[in-house]
Amino acid sequence: MNDNSVPKILVVDDEPLNVELMEVYLSGDYEVIPAYGGAEGLEKVRTEDIDLVLLDVMMPEVSGFDVCRTLKEDPLYQFIPVVMVTALSGKDDKIKSIEAGADDFLSKPVDRLELETRVKSLIKIRQLHTSLLAQRDQAQNYLDVAGVILLVLDKDQNVTLINRKGCEILGRSEGEVLGKNWFDSFLQPEKAEYPKKIFSRLLEGGIGEFEYAENSIISADGEERLISWHNSLLMDGNGNVSGILSSGEDITERTKTEVALKDYANQLEHSNELKDLFIDIIRHDLMNPAGAVKGFTDLLLKRGKLEDGDLRMLQAIKRTNTKLITMIKSAATFAKIESVSEVKLKRIDLGVILNNVAQTLGPQLKGNRIKLNMSIEGPYPALVDPMIEQVFVNLLSNAIKYSPQNTCVSVEMEDLGREWKVKVIDQGFGILDEDKELVFERFKRIDKGNIKGTGLGLAIVRRIVDLHEGKVGVADNPNGNGSMFWVTLKKP
Repeated sequence: MNDNSVPKILVVDDEPLNVELMEVYLSGDYEVIPAYGGAEGLEKVRTEDIDLVLLDVMMPEVSGFDVCRTLKEDPLYQFIPVVMVTALSGKDDKIKSIEAGADDFLSKPVDRLELETRVKSLIKIRQLHTSLLAQRDQAQNYLDVAGVILLVLDKDQNVTLINRKGCEILGRSEGEVLGKNWFDSFLQPEKAEYPKKIFSRLLEGGIGEFEYAENSIISADGEERLISWHNSLLMDGNGNVSGILSSGEDITERTKTEVALKDYANQLEHSNELKDLFIDIIRHDLMNPAGAVKGFTDLLLKRGKLEDGDLRMLQAIKRTNTKLITMIKSAATFAKIESVSEVKLKRIDLGVILNNVAQTLGPQLKGNRIKLNMSIEGPYPALVDPMIEQVFVNLLSNAIKYSPQNTCVSVEMEDLGREWKVKVIDQGFGILDEDKELVFERFKRIDKGNIKGTGLGLAIVRRIVDLHEGKVGVADNPNGNGSMFWVTLKKP
């Protein structure tokens, strides 16, 4: 579709009077481009940005049927509407027009009202088609600039969509990937069985257990690449699983260097210079691209006008990116407090802090249908740094996340004489005795079914409490199922 406000209509007829008549009929609303033969008409289509063709059938040398057939066989011009205009009225001529690919036909002499109606209708269809193509291409461009593999498999394990990043890692063109069985074509045969089992479980609705997975794929040159996948279900209009959307990060090089980096980090564990560098990497090098993905995704979702499949894929990308941003923020927070050797304590009322935290987490409580029972009458003065608020945010957020819906989370304050003991009690899964100490170690995350975390939240809690020379621990809920996390903090 041309960018001008007036559509261009090409009139092809070897009789100048017929062309002139069409110009009189249409020039008020359209720009009319004349052509006085089939060959000239084809040349005008190639040089002008034509929106519709009015094509005479009976022309010397190149007939209207030949012109129409040539246009419809060319991918560049096949969607330009073609209206055959003929003095012939036989049934065979109409059949020939349809076989040549014509979108409509008019009989001579042309009725002006009929002409204007047909042209207006086909131009509208042309505009809608062009708009849909533009939206599709824009969505594909956003998918192509993503820094991860985006892959869609149908229920038969065949690839129905892969973005540019995926093709680059595989070392293959899109045409060499689409329609192929993913596991048989791009995984080592001896390593394909377990990923196939995961796929089958996902199709059965087992997204919680297999939302995250890792497996190796094989590039065109035989190189094995390790990919970390995040899987999401795609549903059809009836709510049935129709396929799997997977976003994959190539972690081959990261895995290869993990051992070397771990040794290096151990040697420089107490180096503030290394910690500052790590914080900068997390805040800038990781957060910036994650923020860009969020911005592009939000922009597409706000624009709307997306097909159901595209909308679900964008929503899955947004959910995955939100989890990534949460992990980046947690890692940055942990790195920051790890670099702190001491804190400046001052007198602060813990009751005020706890009420602020409860208000902040209000949407999370509502979204998870959790009731908060917190009778904080105060005051509860303590010697703390303002960063102590992060302790209560993490403890209360965890309690909400791991509690079943329609249960209660309680916050209680106990006076120990020279200390306050703050207790956060949930009615969740509970923690085995042998795991109670492990939960406070960095990157340790006890199995909680389909709930995923970063393994840093409770490590952050312990580090902050240690800086306050307090204590932290976990016990069983004294009143039933669940856990009770507690911290002690000194009074003034």
